[in-house]
Amino acid sequence: MGTNLYWEAFAEAIVSRLIRPKPGDPLLVITSTAHDISLAETCLAAGLRAGADAELIIKPRRVKGVASEFGPILADAIRASKLILDLCDEIDADPATVEARKNGTRVLVTNVKGIEDYVVRALLEVDVEAMIRNAERVAELWDRTQHCRVTSPQGTDVSFELMPRKSLISDGALSEDGEVDFFPGAQVSIAPVVETVRGILVVFARDSVQGVVHTPYSLVMKKGVIAAVEGGKEADAMRNWLERCDDEALYKLCHFSVGLNPQAGISGNMTEDERMLAAVDFGFGYQDIKFGGTVGLSPYHEDIMLATPTILLDDKEMSGGGKLNPDLGFEEM
Repeated sequence: MGTNLYWEAFAEAIVSRLIRPKPGDPLLVITSTAHDISLAETCLAAGLRAGADAELIIKPRRVKGVASEFGPILADAIRASKLILDLCDEIDADPATVEARKNGTRVLVTNVKGIEDYVVRALLEVDVEAMIRNAERVAELWDRTQHCRVTSPQGTDVSFELMPRKSLISDGALSEDGEVDFFPGAQVSIAPVVETVRGILVVFARDSVQGVVHTPYSLVMKKGVIAAVEGGKEADAMRNWLERCDDEALYKLCHFSVGLNPQAGISGNMTEDERMLAAVDFGFGYQDIKFGGTVGLSPYHEDIMLATPTILLDDKEMSGGGKLNPDLGFEEM
């Protein structure tokens, strides 16, 4: 697929279906020098056609693994915006964004670099309504589950309590003030009761430090905290990164998520990977305040992926082998 030929339809869908600005709404489009500027320009044009007071800012490339706050130009623009389209996935944890969201700013995030064909398919070639119904079913089940267990053929066996936490549905569209959402959807997430998390997580798909994982490694979880990182070179790289960051919150499990997009696979790009149907993403570090958890804010966030695990809810199988269990009311996609 010649993706650039589809940018106009893609951008129009983003603005009209996902952002939905009203005439005069301040809309800020953000990208970086490491990303496709033409997509940002096309989104800017779509925003202007919709009647928004739209502006585009191109920020410098982020240095991987280094936490830094934005300068006054970008920070002030974020605070002044009602709607933000972040096309580089680099702003949601910044203090300026946190402050803006407290004042009602809505933030929509993606990172299309390297997965251009996927994001077009995932937005324009998916039965979005059926996908959202499946997401709502996941949330309904999780919200009444006491004990959750995740296993995998590679050796994952971790358990935790979900109640009284509530699920968050990431459908990839902005619908309420202060929201941050990621697109293309969909994904359902929850903050487990961190003190109850125990067991072994075997990373077998990808992590957000190294990308695709070629040799599985393990995270030993005790009371919601990474107690040990075990394995070969990729385990060493993860352990070294955690030590360099030197942030206590980064060792704490902050969210548990499941992907629901049938177009997604494991590409090494988290935007696609964490939405793979029935794949699981465990997050560590920065915890969005909407989760209602106790991990708190941090300049760092790390995600690890399991591609085809089994999820058990109070001993009933919700998903396994890359599929949702139809006996629990899920639709085929």
